[in-house]
Amino acid sequence: MIRGKNMMLSLFRQVAKVSVWLVVLATITWMCRVEAKDTSSCVTVCQSKHDAWDVALNGHIVLRMRCPNGGMSPAERADCVGERLREALATASCEDIKPAVVRGSFAVVIGTKHIVTVDTEHAKANKSSCYALALKWANNMRLALGGHVLSSRDRGHLVSFDTVDPYEVSVGRASWYGGRWDGRLTANGEIYDEMSLTAAHRTLPFGSIVRVTSLLCGKQVVVRINNRGPYIAGREIDLSRAAAEAIDLIGPGVGEVVVEVIDSGR
Repeated sequence: MIRGKNMMLSLFRQVAKVSVWLVVLATITWMCRVEAKDTSSCVTVCQSKHDAWDVALNGHIVLRMRCPNGGMSPAERADCVGERLREALATASCEDIKPAVVRGSFAVVIGTKHIVTVDTEHAKANKSSCYALALKWANNMRLALGGHVLSSRDRGHLVSFDTVDPYEVSVGRASWYGGRWDGRLTANGEIYDEMSLTAAHRTLPFGSIVRVTSLLCGKQVVVRINNRGPYIAGREIDLSRAAAEAIDLIGPGVGEVVVEVIDSGR
């Protein structure tokens, strides 16, 4: 009889423990939903290891903050990203999440709201370029919300807050020219100087000011369009020698870049 009572008491205690955990789990889930303002997204920030902080969306880790930047510690940066995610997702969807160029740096945005900037230290820690890491973080967020991933080949996958109307940011292949072309007339009537920061483009108006950013190393240069070209299929812009040197393009000769028209020159 006593043994039966002890078994019943033990069973009751186990049921009580399970009930408490279920209540706790339900409370956490409810708090996450309220925190995300009924967008069916739950944003959490937690420490994963010493001085490294994870930002998770719906239980999926979307990025890890390892390095300080801009006077903020990894923990402060992670908290900031979490707050920006909660605010942005209150009125946006996964389709609004994209990699971007913001004030010359690669970042992740949701619509017009800046979420996080990818710095070179994080890119190195992930053995990646800043552009590739921005695309990865953006896709992690999209997948956590049930969306599809973006490809670097997708038109419009990258946005820019600095490009002037009516131009859009573009991703393409850049080459450079010099040598026997130095000293010749350009298409706009100037004398070509390979050590000036200029470039050739097939359609942009002469005088347009363009920012060119290497996808490989993240270096960038601002050039003025004063010539036509390149005329080799698959290439978008032909840089002067000086411009190519600025983004480490002399050796490889051709490389993937982001092209932004930041001034139409009119």
